[in-house]
Amino acid sequence: SYPRRYRSELAPIGDDENLEQTAHAEGPDGSSAIEAVSDTARTWQVLGEALRQIRVADTPIVPRAVIDPAERSWEAPSAATVAEVLDQLEQGAGELADAAAVVSGDQWNQAADVASGGTVTAFDVVKEAVRVGHDGLDRVQRTLAAVRR
Repeated sequence: SYPRRYRSELAPIGDDENLEQTAHAEGPDGSSAIEAVSDTARTWQVLGEALRQIRVADTPIVPRAVIDPAERSWEAPSAATVAEVLDQLEQGAGELADAAAVVSGDQWNQAADVASGGTVTAFDVVKEAVRVGHDGLDRVQRTLAAVRR
């Protein structure tokens, strides 16, 4: 559902000639809607891999970025088109959903060590993915509203 919701916010009209310009315009926080979508997709990739590691590794260790948004630093996708970044988001969402679909029973409570300290369970990773999706969509909406004024 998140990919559909992002798509409807970012590209509500497929033949909008200003679509790319609007998506790449910086909002009040200094980032664009396209960067917000890309950040979400990349974070979902990290979280999906963490979920896989928790499920299959004997002693999983995941990066700090799994639990700490301040550790998620991505290069701006300046050359990415709206279609490319939405495809990336859909792929990340699908991979994350696939990773979650094979977790069952007690595996949800299985934990991984976090680099630099702490632990995180499979359930915590999925909760974080939902939060990231919500916050990213909110960021897209705020940015587009400001740019379109």
